[in-house]
Amino acid sequence: MDSYSYCVPSDLPFSNRSGFYWNGIAVFPDPPSDGIYPNMSLPVTEDNLKQYADVMVGNIKQRAAWFKTNNVLWPWGCDKQFFNATIQFKNMDKLLAYIQEASTDYGVSVKYATLGEYFEALHATNVSWDVKSDGDFVPYSSGPHEAWTGFYTSRNFLKGLARHSQSLLHAGECLFSMYTHLPNVTTTINETVALKKLKALRWASAEVQHHDGVTGTESPVVRDMYVSHLSSSADGVRDAVEEMIEGLISRNAKQEVKFKVHVLGNKNSGALQVLKDSTKPVPIIVYNPLGWSMNRTIRLNVTGKNISVKDADGKRVPAQIVPPFNKDDHYQLFFFADVPAMGYTTYFIGNGYHSNHHTHQSHVTSSIAYRKLKPTKKSKGRSNHAGKTFVAISNQCYKITVDKSTNLLESITLKESGKQMKFQNIFMEYDSHTDVANGQVSNNYIFRPKGNAQVVGQKVVLDILNGALVHEIRQSFYNLSEDKPRYMVTLRLYTIPDHYDNLICNRLEMDLKVGPLLMNKELVTRFTTSVHNGRTLYTDENAYQMMKRPPRYNVSEPIAQNYYPMVSTAFIEDVKSDIRFTALSERTHGVSSLGDGEIEIMLHRRLMNNEFEDHNFNLTLNDSSVVQPRLWLLLGNKTHLSLLQHQSRLQLENPPLVMSVDYSQEDLAARFFHSRKDMTTHAFITKWCELFNTRFSTLAADLPANVHLLTLKTPGWNYDSNHLKQIEKVKETIIRKDGIQKWKLTVNTKRLMVRFHHLYAKGEHPSMSKAVAIDAQKLLATFGKISVIDERSLTGLWSKKDLNRWKWNTNDECGSTNTPYQVEGALTGTTFTIVPQDIRTFFVEF
Repeated sequence: MDSYSYCVPSDLPFSNRSGFYWNGIAVFPDPPSDGIYPNMSLPVTEDNLKQYADVMVGNIKQRAAWFKTNNVLWPWGCDKQFFNATIQFKNMDKLLAYIQEASTDYGVSVKYATLGEYFEALHATNVSWDVKSDGDFVPYSSGPHEAWTGFYTSRNFLKGLARHSQSLLHAGECLFSMYTHLPNVTTTINETVALKKLKALRWASAEVQHHDGVTGTESPVVRDMYVSHLSSSADGVRDAVEEMIEGLISRNAKQEVKFKVHVLGNKNSGALQVLKDSTKPVPIIVYNPLGWSMNRTIRLNVTGKNISVKDADGKRVPAQIVPPFNKDDHYQLFFFADVPAMGYTTYFIGNGYHSNHHTHQSHVTSSIAYRKLKPTKKSKGRSNHAGKTFVAISNQCYKITVDKSTNLLESITLKESGKQMKFQNIFMEYDSHTDVANGQVSNNYIFRPKGNAQVVGQKVVLDILNGALVHEIRQSFYNLSEDKPRYMVTLRLYTIPDHYDNLICNRLEMDLKVGPLLMNKELVTRFTTSVHNGRTLYTDENAYQMMKRPPRYNVSEPIAQNYYPMVSTAFIEDVKSDIRFTALSERTHGVSSLGDGEIEIMLHRRLMNNEFEDHNFNLTLNDSSVVQPRLWLLLGNKTHLSLLQHQSRLQLENPPLVMSVDYSQEDLAARFFHSRKDMTTHAFITKWCELFNTRFSTLAADLPANVHLLTLKTPGWNYDSNHLKQIEKVKETIIRKDGIQKWKLTVNTKRLMVRFHHLYAKGEHPSMSKAVAIDAQKLLATFGKISVIDERSLTGLWSKKDLNRWKWNTNDECGSTNTPYQVEGALTGTTFTIVPQDIRTFFVEF
């Protein structure tokens, strides 16, 4: 297919249009008024039937040279095809019938086939197949200067929105499952309506997984559709979550108290209003969508800076107020929430609580440095060799040092070993090829820079923030304007007082704000370290397994053809020591290691070329958006980082869902206190905890650290892989007034779909790469006693007991045939064993 394309032949000498495209190229949004679509082929007639057949058979025989058996897959169609399939079939029917009738003369027989039928025919040949044991097929190039490595980053905003929407969907699915199975839930939420809202986000999240959506190569009108569907359906899920949380926290409440829950984010993206009246603290509910109890860092926009946090026991929680990056922004409140596995807990935020509160104010020092000029006055800092001045932030794990002559990162010290390493980071831009007169251009798919990247920012403003909990390095990069920075980055470390948390201590958070770019620029952030990796990079192409990416030399595009997809993770390792540097991302980027010790991440692209006159087509990328990607960085011992990598990635991708509770202070005082004066902060928290469930876990026990609860959702419908059986399961029909019959499936909220994912690969970690036994009953005891547990195929469509997987003869190096990569344990009662990299799917009823 690589040589002959995935399309049918389009260049036919006798057709005045484009070969086998009888319905032409789709035109949106309206069809042409004359009914003639672009590139429509001549219809098949008695006069040209043999010409069409000769071309088709000739192409089949050409392709056949690339196939191992005499079963040849001949793709019929191309992009934007079959919007009028009737026209296609009428012409193709004649053609196939003609070739079949003359199959002896042609030496070819043809038939319509599904992919399943094609592979069934291959399997019946009993041929032995070679096994590709490692590597994959990226970076892909369709020509010497056509490296398809730009799409890893194209439309970065949409990539971020899609990933964030999936995180919200996961949280909503888990909460709905908990809500529908617990007794005594007091709200009157319509479960069918809530399920429809979840289904809408399911569809929107699935929709953007189209091969042009996930890559950012869709046309602008389709991009807008994706954004609209994701945004509107996410709002619907937030509404459903608010209602469900109201029911969950008031479960078993003996007295009705009116209140309203608000999910903080997007439509509620303003600052949290904390009134000066300290007797009205704001209850904050923090939901953890992951299957392990853990400390989660909470960051809230707030209206003031005299704020304190208490837990459900009325104890003060260490917190810190951080001033805004810009004067027009809000203050930020940071605190650490101890949240149960796949559950929620409650905190109370008030205005200082009048005495000895543990909210720390942040101290900020600033300086300005010009890249090409020495600063006129040195700010206070630690002096070092060569007359340089340094300033640093640190916690129990790292010390990060900045060179104040440039205001750029200088080094990082690993506290455990005391080892100081080079650690530098800069923004750089590539100029892109944009004129087809000079060859291949950069576009949504293809990355083709004119040369090496150039450093961005002649002036760098540095703010250093050192606090009791939060430590920040803030950098603003100026280039075109003295007043407005082009790019901003915040690097953040955390310290938990009197407590050491591996996951929190060992990460360096990096929040970036970049854009809009200048036209025909491709922006990267480049990290340079002391890790001697010889340019070998590791990336998680599919967010499931790490792939080794050795450097590619003697290629026509030495930069672009050494770029790889970073779905969530990339790292480099020292070839002589045990040091690793890992970068984690909450959205997809392109990534490379173009120099020893380097990781370069492409953040944003903006391109306008003359590849097509119609710039509404999908090969131009005039993306003027401002994007705010987030990276988490880990540096240290390989084994230790492999221990932290997977849970850190999942924490980054699944941030806690934070909700505020709005209630009437007067109503509460009148119901439960003699007067408003009696409703002190302590009395309020005590009464709130008496009335409501302030802490709850969906799971009866934490999952093992190497197993992730990938899915916990209520599918909502009884579906069957057999279409006729599926129709039989329809319980209700609706006859509309216009006489049109519409089917409706009965909603089933009793059955859960549960997926477990072993996070580690074989040999990845000494202890975490071992198989694990899971007892579903013990884990899900909160839901009741399991009455049915049915292991399913990965998608859930088939029961595993009904599967009869084909066995293929292979020519692998071990000489064995039909041996799975790893053998999974059978389900015994409610217990099963999950092996490295395995995903196991179950339907469960209670």
